[in-house]
Amino acid sequence: MKRLVVIFALIWLVSTACNFESNSSDSDPTGQSNPAPQSEKRCGDNVCNGPENAQNCPDDCSQSVTGKSQPDEDAPAKNTKSEGDVPESGYRKVSVSGTVEMTINTEMMGDFTGDVMEYGGEYSIELWFPLEGGAAVQQRNTLTLTEYRDRFIGDSQCHPCEWTLDPGAYDPVSFNLDATLSLESITEGERVADELVYRLTDVPVIPVSGTVKCPCPGAADTFIDPAVYSTLSNWFIQGVRNPIHLNALENNTVEDFLAGPMYVTNIPDESLFYTIVDDLE
Repeated sequence: MKRLVVIFALIWLVSTACNFESNSSDSDPTGQSNPAPQSEKRCGDNVCNGPENAQNCPDDCSQSVTGKSQPDEDAPAKNTKSEGDVPESGYRKVSVSGTVEMTINTEMMGDFTGDVMEYGGEYSIELWFPLEGGAAVQQRNTLTLTEYRDRFIGDSQCHPCEWTLDPGAYDPVSFNLDATLSLESITEGERVADELVYRLTDVPVIPVSGTVKCPCPGAADTFIDPAVYSTLSNWFIQGVRNPIHLNALENNTVEDFLAGPMYVTNIPDESLFYTIVDDLE
């Protein structure tokens, strides 16, 4: 298994006040102090206060009487919070999405002859945790079948066959995870990281049915495949551990992970978002 991780810091937006306190006095060339202008609470009195700002009173607020620049409200806010700064209320949300491919491990098939199905799917995981970490307080996870293909092993004049799934076979299927978030529990390089541990609690058992027509004499036959979602969800049965940073984005890939004796798991791309939100959705 190969996991590629790229971390990007998410900038916290910090609003800036437009009030500016001028120095009580400035020195003129003779060395004597001049008193600061008194506010007349109007634009044009050389004092930026009250409702005045750089937009509605540039004469007073674009530059103070002391010659120091006033804050530019249009300028991007600077990051003045560290990763450890969190609000007093809200939730930590982890969103994971990607595609999963389950292919046959031909090395383990031996002298088997016949039809073996391969599957492709898409998954979406949304987990909400308390700010202090712990078990997930809410989750919304789905797994959707996107590919259903026959891989016939052996020789036969009756193949390839045409497999047609019944309506609804490609609808999303919900599943639950046993998920826990531990704050600052591991070290990645020189940085302390939060750690997410999740594991599938109940394997979704939803049979997929349809018809199959092969190039041999005879009418089309119906079929029922009970292994679609139990195979696609095999990756989530593992004790998967994803070290993640607060306000970070990770892109992960999984290559040729042996998911049992028959199937190999590949995840070409998985995107993970970790952030703080105000409320449960």
